[in-house]
Amino acid sequence: MISPRTIRRWLPLVLLIALAAMSWAIADASDIDDASIEPVVYDAQLVSPLLSARRIPQSLQAPIAFDAIQPAIDAVLRGSTPDSCLIVSVEGRILGQQNPAVGLVPASNEKLVTTYVALQVLGAEARFTTKVETPTPPVAGVIDGNLFLIGGGDPFLSTDDWWAQYDDTNGRAHTRLEALADAVVAAGVTQVTGNVVGDESYFDQIRTGEWAQRLIDSNQSGPLTALAVNQGYAQWPAVYEGSFRPRVAASDPALHATQVFAALLADRGVTVGGTSVGIAPVGSTSIATIESPPVLDLITHVNSYSDNYGAEILLKHLGRQASGVGSTAAGASAVTAFLQQNGFPMTGVSIVDGSGLAETQTLTCGLLSAVLAAAGPDSAFAESLSIGGERGSLVNRHVGTPADGNVFAKTGTLNDVTALSGFVDSVVDDGTSVIFAYIVNGELAGQDQTIRALQEPFVEQLAEYPQAPSTEDLDPLPSLALD
Repeated sequence: MISPRTIRRWLPLVLLIALAAMSWAIADASDIDDASIEPVVYDAQLVSPLLSARRIPQSLQAPIAFDAIQPAIDAVLRGSTPDSCLIVSVEGRILGQQNPAVGLVPASNEKLVTTYVALQVLGAEARFTTKVETPTPPVAGVIDGNLFLIGGGDPFLSTDDWWAQYDDTNGRAHTRLEALADAVVAAGVTQVTGNVVGDESYFDQIRTGEWAQRLIDSNQSGPLTALAVNQGYAQWPAVYEGSFRPRVAASDPALHATQVFAALLADRGVTVGGTSVGIAPVGSTSIATIESPPVLDLITHVNSYSDNYGAEILLKHLGRQASGVGSTAAGASAVTAFLQQNGFPMTGVSIVDGSGLAETQTLTCGLLSAVLAAAGPDSAFAESLSIGGERGSLVNRHVGTPADGNVFAKTGTLNDVTALSGFVDSVVDDGTSVIFAYIVNGELAGQDQTIRALQEPFVEQLAEYPQAPSTEDLDPLPSLALD
């Protein structure tokens, strides 16, 4: 019995032969007067036969390439749980899929949706401003009253001590709080008779999403606020070793940020009366400001290093942009509305937070694939992702393989989830990129090394697509001129 795969491979050639036969029969039966046709003399001859496979390169290459990649797709599907989904596509053509519309817990693959919408809505060049203002303008360097530190939702406002814990800063974005203190001194301020007051009113004061207590206890994200320094942490190890557990979150992140800022001012010779939190009066005088890196740099940090805090702050920005409310709930509604309005597949989708820590939300491989396709493999969004062998959560994967430097993807792991979605540039055919979206749910799936071990060879085989004769090899040979 002839297999469907064999039929699919040779069907284009069979149809071409049939078409040629029909054309010959029609021409033979024609009532055109042969005598009226002038003879044509050709000075070249065909090297390839009329029905050569070289005349249908695209039609033949596609099924051969499909057959070559299918074992890799089959292998990763066999090793997955029943609660899993997968889509692999090239230029809109599906190479393989399973459960594309089934809603599954996405873990950090949620960040793909959050950051894509942030890039579209907020814009790549948007920046978030931290301000220093006073109701009473300084006189001879003295502010007779309070000085307000006003948060603008900069997720990576930090001190040099925080930055020093990382030996890998490729793709990490940050704003130096020290530079803001320097700007206050440069403005001529030498004394604040009142308090340095922290204002976090740009967002709400709900510090977490709908997260399991174990994730909060293990410091998967700092406390959420519009005004935080060092992501809201008061203590952390001198060297980051891949675990957030040793960190200690500030009980009041806005007050903590204010205290750190006041200490920086004191280090620079500025006398302050104390610290507190409150809301700056309308019409206060600006003393200094500092801007965050652009949104594109922020999402590169979020996607490359799977930064939960940054993703959640971006979600609050989206909520404020859409409704004037800087909350997680408003942000989730804004993301959902954007996707619906732009025709993305939403069956099985429920968005709850921005980072993927919430285990009550669901995405589908269909949505992830559509988001990746909408962005495109040559986009700034694609460049924001972790890069195999080079940056972020994939820096130690695919080293020395065809995927090294050619896979741009977002990882995702929770106890019961493992996910990986992104782009793979072909090392065989320059300009070809494979899009893939993969989520596995199941008890302890995120810790199942057998499942996770399938991901790397799968991606590496995608980098060798298409494994087939090139279209150049299948093209007609040039004709030879006759002497």
